[in-house]
Amino acid sequence: MEIPEEWLRYVDELSRSRPMRWLGFGTREIANFLLPACCAVCARADFRLCPECRSEIQRQLSLPPLPDTHHLYVELPALGQQLAVSSCGAYGKELARALLAFKNKQRYFLVSLFAPYLAAALNAGCIPQRANLPTLVVPVPSSLKATAQRGYSPVKTMLDHGFARGLLSADLECRTLLHYRLGSALGGAQKTKSGSDRRGGRTHFVAERASANGQPVILVDDVLTTGSTLRHAAMACHEAGYDVTSAVVLALTRPPNNAPEQ
Repeated sequence: MEIPEEWLRYVDELSRSRPMRWLGFGTREIANFLLPACCAVCARADFRLCPECRSEIQRQLSLPPLPDTHHLYVELPALGQQLAVSSCGAYGKELARALLAFKNKQRYFLVSLFAPYLAAALNAGCIPQRANLPTLVVPVPSSLKATAQRGYSPVKTMLDHGFARGLLSADLECRTLLHYRLGSALGGAQKTKSGSDRRGGRTHFVAERASANGQPVILVDDVLTTGSTLRHAAMACHEAGYDVTSAVVLALTRPPNNAPEQ
């Protein structure tokens, strides 16, 4: 049984409503006030993020032009095409620990560290389009379970931060048009599944219909591992009438054999 698009939109809007954001912000600030501060990466006392860890994370992230090792392609077999993906960094060391702290330990302040790199990569990947057809920046959604546990969507939070501070091009427009299908939304996290389970099965997402056929889209996610999440997201957008031009992730995990597809 599929959840109607209107219901999915309502849930998204409710989670982003001002009272819910105030509640989440107040809870985080009270927790930061009551609990002793320690570095989100190395747990050093009296720092939310110590200077050494901040420096290492900035060293592990890249601004455009991104190195060749941060560009790759995800196969879209059903379309006979490849999806070009750009990454700001490689998932590991301090960057991985900081991302996990941001996603799973409510270290919300790290958004100000990540967002500029993501915004710069998106600006570099924005291709000029015909008049009145902006490129849509589409965050890959978190599952309902993950969103409930975190209180926010990491990817959407980074994009909102970038747009609010004018870091993104005027030719880009953020749109939350992807939603999990019911069964996938309630299922386990992708990282708990095997590679074959991630690649198999039906598309996990459903996308709202495009208002203009061929509307350009850039998909955005936080971490790329096998590429299956971006593949499912790209297929859902294609079926809804969008043209997925590329994808951007904050960090990518390369397999041991350095295969082309992640």
